[in-house]
Amino acid sequence: MYDEEDNKRETLKGVFIKIVLVVLLIFVLMMLFPTKGFVTNYVDEKVKEVGGVDNFNNNLLAMATAGSGYFTSSRLPKETDDTAKMTLGEMYDNKLLVKFTDSNNRTCNNNESYIEVTKAEEEYTMKVNLSCSDKEDYIMLHMGLDGTQFPSTSTARCEFVKNLDDTWAYGNWSSWSTRKVTETSTRQVQTKVSKVQTGTKQVPHTKTIEGGSTKVLYNGYVKYVCPSSYDNAGVYDSAVSCKKSITTYTTESIYKNVTYYRYRDKTLSSNVDTKWSSCDDNSLIEQGYVKTGKED
Repeated sequence: MYDEEDNKRETLKGVFIKIVLVVLLIFVLMMLFPTKGFVTNYVDEKVKEVGGVDNFNNNLLAMATAGSGYFTSSRLPKETDDTAKMTLGEMYDNKLLVKFTDSNNRTCNNNESYIEVTKAEEEYTMKVNLSCSDKEDYIMLHMGLDGTQFPSTSTARCEFVKNLDDTWAYGNWSSWSTRKVTETSTRQVQTKVSKVQTGTKQVPHTKTIEGGSTKVLYNGYVKYVCPSSYDNAGVYDSAVSCKKSITTYTTESIYKNVTYYRYRDKTLSSNVDTKWSSCDDNSLIEQGYVKTGKED
């Protein structure tokens, strides 16, 4: 009897040990081989970290671009060491930017994010500071005292010219052409209408020829005959006028009215000022400069 109880205890002990070993094995396997959810979450976090940097930089550059277009000569500080400041919230209010979020999908701080322009002795500086939940940093832009516009974050530059004596002279007239030209504020256009031969046509002309009938003796009787070439050919008892129609053709030209155009453009005088600046430099446009279309 005791042997049976001992055997039962040994059996239960063996089962318990096996269960413990299985649990330990599962635990070890979980440590060595993470679950799919663990791996996915880990990768997502790393992707978010990398993407967050790009997102922050893009937001910072968006602020810099908006600030470069806003702080033109009329809005720059006038005295040395003077500053002009605009917060991110004020940029939203002035519709310079649309609201953006950081990598955590949170809005950035509207007050601690700002643009600040300072006038130094030899230049203007623009500090663009962005403060978000994931990061805070700033960049600096520099511009000379000519007061045109802060350089854009874009590398494209365009040529601008201004006629300093405000005089424009018209150039030479172009050759006459059938190509239609529209008159503008800087282009004069002249037109003329001419008849142009486009072809020829055959025009018929009909006339009637008359001649006397021929007197003949026919079966002892006097008769009058019109030859077969006449329209009233035949034999008549009395004298008649023989008639026939003749049609001739002449060649005539065909014409139509054609409009011709010529133009001349206003050109700058020799007293011209040239500047190279960012292609979206509206301050130069306001000062009377125009783009020439040249870029670098």
